[in-house]
Amino acid sequence: MKTESYILGTILSDGSQMVSVTDILTPDMFSEDAHRDLYATMQKMFDERKDIDLITVSERLKGSQAVEMAGGPMWLATLGSHFTPGNLREYAVLLKERYVQRKALEAASRVHEAVRDSLGLDEVVAAINRGADVVNGLLVESNKARTASEVVISSLELLDKRMNTAQRGEMNGIPTGLSKLNRLTNGWRGNQLIILAARPGQGKTQLAITFSLEAARKGFHSMIFSLEMSAASLMDRMIINVSGVDSEAYRSGRLSPDQWQTVTGAGLKIQHLGITIDDTPQQTIRNISTKCMIQKRRGSLDLVIIDYLQLIESEDRKIIREQQVANMTRSLKLLSKELSIPVILLCQLNREAETNSGKRPSLANLRESGAIEQDADLVMLLYRPATYKIESIDIGNQTINTRNVGFLEVAKQRDGAVGTVVFSHDENFSRIKDYQNMRE
Repeated sequence: MKTESYILGTILSDGSQMVSVTDILTPDMFSEDAHRDLYATMQKMFDERKDIDLITVSERLKGSQAVEMAGGPMWLATLGSHFTPGNLREYAVLLKERYVQRKALEAASRVHEAVRDSLGLDEVVAAINRGADVVNGLLVESNKARTASEVVISSLELLDKRMNTAQRGEMNGIPTGLSKLNRLTNGWRGNQLIILAARPGQGKTQLAITFSLEAARKGFHSMIFSLEMSAASLMDRMIINVSGVDSEAYRSGRLSPDQWQTVTGAGLKIQHLGITIDDTPQQTIRNISTKCMIQKRRGSLDLVIIDYLQLIESEDRKIIREQQVANMTRSLKLLSKELSIPVILLCQLNREAETNSGKRPSLANLRESGAIEQDADLVMLLYRPATYKIESIDIGNQTINTRNVGFLEVAKQRDGAVGTVVFSHDENFSRIKDYQNMRE
């Protein structure tokens, strides 16, 4: 209480002292209602460039029930006798520390309540993380302004790292598994929200599996949230991809002894890759974010893949679907920034994509919300013409036979070029690789 009185009394006596504490304190850091009202008023007057003294503040505080109950103008006059300008900033830091301690106790209490009420593990962990985020946010100046000199140094240091990586013949981002896509994007990079969109049946999931396997082979850890397909089904696809055995033979169980050896060998390889699969249905963004934060803190998360947007449950069903989707994509963008990882979000295109010329999808076909394109750093549209019985397609000055060929249109890239990536696949679309006959 004395600390609060010294701070408020010093500012009342000399309004110019407000500049010493305004970047440290907020009204809710004061423990008494009258103190909060008084500081909030002086802070507002400071923002308005108004003179702060006993008379002007008394006039502005008329009507404050908390201040009247504390003693009104007489109480303010008494506070004014606490004048300690030399220690003001130190007192402000001390008051903030006490506030952080109170917030930590409140967070611990909420965690205790969640455990006591036998809530699910997700809710308990979410309570822990929310509390930690609040406390960390108070302690860390995450949005601190930096001079141009500081930013230049940081940018050049990052450029130096990229140059060293390039000189070693390595990628700066996480490899995608497709050479041209690597050249267009420089790999998946931290802070990116990446959209992979297509109509049903075009192979979004299989392409995402390719991305995950390629990342894992290069030592990166990925986490796949499969909201539609079970973990076992997803793993079957991975084993078929790695082993190269016929998918029909695998699924029917008609494997020769040699094929069985190949399959078990592929399984052993996958076991040692950094891939985590979560096939919990009806997940919310909060569930997904919490699990990602846990995985990141364990030091084993470089890439997140979510299959797919339209199956994510909204945490607020009262708002319209467009706003629900906007909230989801915005939250995933913030998650990618907070954890400094790329998030690949699979998404369905609307039916109008099939009425386009040549049935080729466009950004306008992103389903349910314009926020998908707005929040995304990179948007890729997957298209396999052969599924629509289109036998050939023109790309630039070439005509390509579409049998076992897919097209990935990089339709938006915030920090790079756009273009079409052509790739090859086997008969059952279980293995994907570079298209070799394309002149680039």
